[in-house]
Amino acid sequence: MRRVFVGVTGASGSIYAGYFLKHLSKMDDIEIHLTITDDGLKNIIYENNGITTINDFLKHYDVETEKVVLHDYKNMAAPVSSGSFKVSDYIVIPASMGCVGRIAGGISSNLVERCADVALKERRRLIVVFREAPLNSIHLENLLKLSRNGAITIPASPAFYHNPETIEDLILFIIGKIFDIMNIDTDLFKRWS
Repeated sequence: MRRVFVGVTGASGSIYAGYFLKHLSKMDDIEIHLTITDDGLKNIIYENNGITTINDFLKHYDVETEKVVLHDYKNMAAPVSSGSFKVSDYIVIPASMGCVGRIAGGISSNLVERCADVALKERRRLIVVFREAPLNSIHLENLLKLSRNGAITIPASPAFYHNPETIEDLILFIIGKIFDIMNIDTDLFKRWS
């Protein structure tokens, strides 16, 4: 069983998290550990009409909830907060610049940031999908700091060479890139040839 931690923070782009969780939950032998911060839930509600709870969010994106272990973002004693709890991949999607800054500074003010810290200290795969524009020098320095310490940073900015026709095509390009980094084969987007 492959354990994957997914943290959702207060940046715009909850739709990326929804699609990622949907496709991840459809895969065999996956156990998803999910944490959504308070600001993350506020953005989910704001960006997805009619959604008012985490369960609504998961249902809306057709996530197989039996594969999801939900952790309160304030629970710093959750199993995923320890390096002895084996998790293969840690994905923060979307990542606010506040979250990026705290992770880069080694500050764990919630479970998402603690899990990112665990990923870095244990040298496990940490993927940070950030959503902000424009970026100031502090943002860039924090992203560089993460990269130098082993994290993989992905801007939530899709390409257009695959001739997207829908918003979903744009989202799936980014989701497909995440799965590529996780070494999981998908056909979510048309590859360059």
